[in-house]
Amino acid sequence: MCGRYVVNFNWAQIALALADMPLALPDADPTPQFNLAPTQRGWVLATDGAEGVKAGQMVWGLVPPWSKDGKPGFSTINARAETAATSRVFRGPFAKRRCLVPASGYYEWQKLDPGNDKSEKRPHFIYLPEQPVMLFAGLWERWGQGEDAKLTYTILTQEAAGPVAALHNRNPVVIPPALARDWIHGAPDDAAGILSALGTQELDFYPIGKAVGNVRNQSPQLIERI
Repeated sequence: MCGRYVVNFNWAQIALALADMPLALPDADPTPQFNLAPTQRGWVLATDGAEGVKAGQMVWGLVPPWSKDGKPGFSTINARAETAATSRVFRGPFAKRRCLVPASGYYEWQKLDPGNDKSEKRPHFIYLPEQPVMLFAGLWERWGQGEDAKLTYTILTQEAAGPVAALHNRNPVVIPPALARDWIHGAPDDAAGILSALGTQELDFYPIGKAVGNVRNQSPQLIERI
C-alpha cells in the first residue's frame, strides 16, 4: 500500500515530464512535505476540462458523494488497481475522474520477522532512480456542493514485484509520462488497459530512521539513508 509519501519536486520537473500536454501550474513551487499522511492536502494533476492538465490540492482519502459527514477514511487512501473499475466507491471516479499524484518517493515499513505479527518494523524510502518525480495513478472525487465542496483523492496500488516486494506485497501504480495523457483523458477501457499491461517499474529503496513514524516530523533528514 502507500500510507506516507514525499513531495520535494518543482513545477519545472513536472513540466519536463509532461511536456506533451498543456499544463496549468502555480507560479510558486510546492512547499516540501517530507511526511505527507492521510487526511492532509496533497498535489493532484487532473484534467482542465479540455485536453490539458491542471494542478490543485486535494485531501488524501477519497470521500464518496453519499458520505454523511464528508470525512476521509483510512480505507480509501488506496484503491486496488484490480477492482477500482467495479468497486462501488471507486467506479465513478475511475470512469470520469482519473488523475496523477506527483511524489518524490514514498515510505514502507518492513517486518524484520515476517512470521511474527508483533515484529519490529524498519522504515524504508522508495523512489525511482534518476527520476525526480513519480506519477502515481490516482482517482479524485467531489463531496458536497458550492463553497462547501471538498475534493479528495486516492492512490491506486498493485501487486508488488521485484526487490520491492520484500518490503510489502503491494506498491503504488506508477504511470510512465508517455501514458499520462491516456490515463487522464482516455476512456475507461483505455485506463483499464494501461493497468492490465503495466508492470512494476524498477523502484529502488534504502532503510531510513524511525522518525518518519511520527507525522509531525517533516524534515529532509527523514529520507537520509542509515
